[in-house]
Amino acid sequence: MKRFVLALLLLVSTGCVKYDGVIVTERPTINPPAAIRQENWIGSEGSGSCVHATVITLLRWQGRYKMADHWRQTYGSGETADDLAAKFDREGIRYAYTYDENNVAFLEWACKTRRGCGVTVRGGCHMIALVHLDDKWAGLLDDNSTDHYIWVPRERFLAEWKASNSWAVTPIYAPAAPLPPSPSK
Repeated sequence: MKRFVLALLLLVSTGCVKYDGVIVTERPTINPPAAIRQENWIGSEGSGSCVHATVITLLRWQGRYKMADHWRQTYGSGETADDLAAKFDREGIRYAYTYDENNVAFLEWACKTRRGCGVTVRGGCHMIALVHLDDKWAGLLDDNSTDHYIWVPRERFLAEWKASNSWAVTPIYAPAAPLPPSPSK
């Protein structure tokens, strides 16, 4: 029984599920249901709230619904990395972040642990959620259009992220378990 539980925990923690002897990987690795995806909104200062929308989606994905609701009611408009860190500290939110363009390992870690992360794009003027990163593809969830994922080649995404201040941030809580595979028909 202990071996079964350990094997199940290993499969769940890696985002893989064994089904009929085949390992099935959920794509994207971070797969928030449509109901918990936060769309961007215009904040009280007249600018978009993409950083906050991304944070809210990630908080919900990591099971922090009350904190996500509090965040939505409390914060909005544009955000800088330093100001977001100060807000996280004030609110007691555990988080990790990077500004280092060479820290691709952070992005890989955030996806491998199924937390995802907010990443800057468009020259640093917009934040979206990185929901998948493998050796070929990056999966993105744009808070301006949360009804679908955007798939781009890994190297193209990394070039965009590096040209956009290389900021990535994620709350650090337990992500949702992977979806079970659909039975074959």
